[in-house]
Amino acid sequence: MKFRDLRFPAGFLWGSAAAAHQTEGGNHNNWSEWEKIPGKIKDGTNADIACDHYNRYEEDFDLAQELGHQVHRFSVEWSRIEPSPGKWDEQEIEHYRRVIKALIKRDIQPMITLHHFTNPVWFSEKGSWLNPDAADLFAPFCRRIADEFSDYGIIWNTINEPMVVVTIGYLWGDFPPGLHDFGSAIKAAKHLLMAHGQAASQIRDVYESKGLEQPKIAPVLSTSYIMPENPNNSNDIELAEYIDNLYNHLWIKSAISGRILEPMGEGDIYPTLENSVDFIGVNYYSRMVVSSERDFMAGELGPKDPCRVRCQGLEWEFYPDGYYHQIMDYWKKYRKHIFLTENGIGTSDDRIRQRYIMSHLQKVHQAIQDGAKVDGYLVWSLTDNFEWAQGFSSHFGIIECDFETMKRTPRESAFMLREIIQENGLTKEAQEKYLD
Repeated sequence: MKFRDLRFPAGFLWGSAAAAHQTEGGNHNNWSEWEKIPGKIKDGTNADIACDHYNRYEEDFDLAQELGHQVHRFSVEWSRIEPSPGKWDEQEIEHYRRVIKALIKRDIQPMITLHHFTNPVWFSEKGSWLNPDAADLFAPFCRRIADEFSDYGIIWNTINEPMVVVTIGYLWGDFPPGLHDFGSAIKAAKHLLMAHGQAASQIRDVYESKGLEQPKIAPVLSTSYIMPENPNNSNDIELAEYIDNLYNHLWIKSAISGRILEPMGEGDIYPTLENSVDFIGVNYYSRMVVSSERDFMAGELGPKDPCRVRCQGLEWEFYPDGYYHQIMDYWKKYRKHIFLTENGIGTSDDRIRQRYIMSHLQKVHQAIQDGAKVDGYLVWSLTDNFEWAQGFSSHFGIIECDFETMKRTPRESAFMLREIIQENGLTKEAQEKYLD
């Protein structure tokens, strides 16, 4: 294969992403309760300590700075800030203020996610995302966080991967609350959409009341390239198109249009959705193959290609072509700037991670060349972490974490990414080295 230098636009931002429950340790929320149920976490572990990032964030950010990162995405844990309804933990607010200041001190742009899968126990006891008042219960937390941190130049993410919460938690049952019900899944999707609107509205109100310039706000989508198992079967093609719309587009189309679209609603305007999407956060890992002969609603997907490398534990296929397709699809449909908020692979072989990052960035460059407005790329993840239902069995970090000693060791992929950041692109020599 012949390579050439691939340069990214001036001002393109590079960095990494993480989530509170997966890294911090010491959280008490619906996931910490879920982890106590035998069989829910595949390796039998829990996130009681995780990476101890809560105490070691300065060490982790020193490494991020060394590696040239320009932006870091992290979540603020709702259950820490509001441990009971309307009761605020000032010490935890100050903790996150120190986290933000630690990033700024190192010239790393903070990107805050307000909801990354976890809920306070009290919120779950009130019915979680099936409660028709869920968005209103979420709103005060959003307002408080916006009020506390509005002076720090934050890029805001509202809800992380709403359709993952919906699909895996309410349809397939592998995440809390462990349901298998399409009606409940659609109801949860609606309420998460309303929560996004409330979050954006609260942020807007706070900045306006303080006379501050409005920040950039976005939801973060999990996207998969949906493919028919048999491309010559009209039923498979029809199902792939249906799932693509349901999983990849229904929610964001509603957020941008300001209307709760069918089947979540009847197209009625939800006022707080107006002006709620400045850009689209896109998380991509792999494709999803569907068949009319299999029950997608029960989690039955097509067989994996035995010739393709797969993600450790999660079995996601290494499929960079889907990245290009999804970026272009979002750009053409919505004409909103895109920020690539997660991309990576769980593996114990860092050579695979190197090839994964490099080959996916080739597709990002191709999409930019073809007109997509892409503002940045974040690798998932900065360090190895607690990978939800997989526990510690899948290693996504460009920095290895020894979970016994908590020692951090950058992998070769971390230095490869540093070279990419320094060049703001993929040099011919780097592609030859890592894709040979």
